[in-house]
Amino acid sequence: MESRKNKFKKQFFEPNYSARKSYDLVIIGGGISGLTAGLMWLKNTDARKTLIIEKNYYTGGYIAAFERKGYVFEVPQLMGDVTGILYNLGVEIELRRYEDTYMRRLVVRGNEVDEYRLPLGPDNFADFLVTRFPSEEKKIRNFMKYILSLFSQVRTLKYSPKLSEKMLIVLTAPKVVACLNRTYSELLDKFGILNTKLREVLETFSVFSGVPPSRASCIQTTGAAITSLTNCYRPKGIFDELPIKMTNRYKELGGELLPKARVEKIVVEGGKVVGVRVEGDDEMIRAERVVTTIDPTVAMRYLVGEEHLSPAYVERLDNTLMSVSSFNVALGLDDKIDLTAVDMDNPYNVVSTELGTPEKLFDGFLEGDNAFSTDCFHVAAVCPSLTIGGPNTVVIRGVPFGINGWGDWKKNDLPRYMAEKTRWGNFFIDIVQKYFIPGLKNHIVVSNISTPFTYARYSGSPSGAIYDMASLVTQFGPRRLNLKTPIDNLFMPKFSHGIYGAMMGGVQVVDLMLGRAVNNGNSLFLPGDSR
Repeated sequence: MESRKNKFKKQFFEPNYSARKSYDLVIIGGGISGLTAGLMWLKNTDARKTLIIEKNYYTGGYIAAFERKGYVFEVPQLMGDVTGILYNLGVEIELRRYEDTYMRRLVVRGNEVDEYRLPLGPDNFADFLVTRFPSEEKKIRNFMKYILSLFSQVRTLKYSPKLSEKMLIVLTAPKVVACLNRTYSELLDKFGILNTKLREVLETFSVFSGVPPSRASCIQTTGAAITSLTNCYRPKGIFDELPIKMTNRYKELGGELLPKARVEKIVVEGGKVVGVRVEGDDEMIRAERVVTTIDPTVAMRYLVGEEHLSPAYVERLDNTLMSVSSFNVALGLDDKIDLTAVDMDNPYNVVSTELGTPEKLFDGFLEGDNAFSTDCFHVAAVCPSLTIGGPNTVVIRGVPFGINGWGDWKKNDLPRYMAEKTRWGNFFIDIVQKYFIPGLKNHIVVSNISTPFTYARYSGSPSGAIYDMASLVTQFGPRRLNLKTPIDNLFMPKFSHGIYGAMMGGVQVVDLMLGRAVNNGNSLFLPGDSR
């Protein structure tokens, strides 16, 4: 298999930065959100002068893969239905659409293990739950009916409604209004879903983002559940194909890319953005508009500067909680193990301990560390090689982890850093070996471990956040940081976590800049809506 580095160098490593005096739009960050914004802007503005500045030598952000000794490992696991956005942008990529099992889900309580094979399709999922919990049928049916209706009402919303549109929300989306301040736990309570085992299954959808159901937005959680259950994809090739094809399309439309460049200042004059400065370059890159896709605290407090922000906005930044980080173990295995035979060819394979685990883990994260133990864990494992081919690979993720002392250990106490990596790596391997892949340790050829500090260094987010802003009910909807910052012509797309969420952030910010000409102000992707 061709190495990832060679593939990137051949396809889009070479920059096409022309060093113009000014641009119509400069985008900070070449992740999926930045690429989507650049593509949408070029497609809808007759290819106005556009520049993406990316600190890495490649684009894609967390949509990445890497190679170790002939084994290809991937950072993402799968994605929701982004086919409509890709089609609109003219990006062609071959996708695998899962059509049977959505998740193999294990719940551990002491020596007892409950296993569920959750099917794709909201109706199939409801039917499955009824077969496992027949006494709860009425509650299950009512709950699923409600969240499907709730999601249909979400589709009618505008991301930045006008006054007249706000007044109509009570009539057109009453369930959204009722759920705006409701956590996912409170929604389950509303339907009397108190059965411990049923609740453990349903709570899985909030734990994906590392946020416990007692703090997660019920709208965001149920939206993620419905979209994931409806359509679940991954590229048939290496996940890098997504940013590669998006970048190539961006260049075809005339967009410029400046890789290996770090923005050190967003230049503001008279309350309006006028350009950016890049490290090592004394001359400012002028811009009519700037979109920043990086950590909001870094962008606003350090690149813009508090002198340009009101105390109220600075306080809001202080109170914004970025998402959790994670601990990842990527394993390359020998050819003596059959991963299909041990039932690992599923979009998700998830094992966790009993009810209450998400709260304990999140409390550990808030303390800056983690609360993982043999009696308290939430672990996912996927096998990309079963889709892309090549040598056997397994990627294990433990969420949530805090940054804790990982950065300090890496810089000042490398033996401690390596010892902690090894300790936690073995911890997660042991869990997957015990519950998913018997004899796993006997087949390991290559091991690569990523800590929260790895993510902090890789993304530029000080906390190593892997899902952007945390999906808390307290920072959802109107309480989420606005696309339009206090600085004129400076924008910050913040939709939600995941690949679909990142792409929607790019869609929304261009739609906003172009007066709703792209997506008619819709909160979800609904191009061509009549006005």
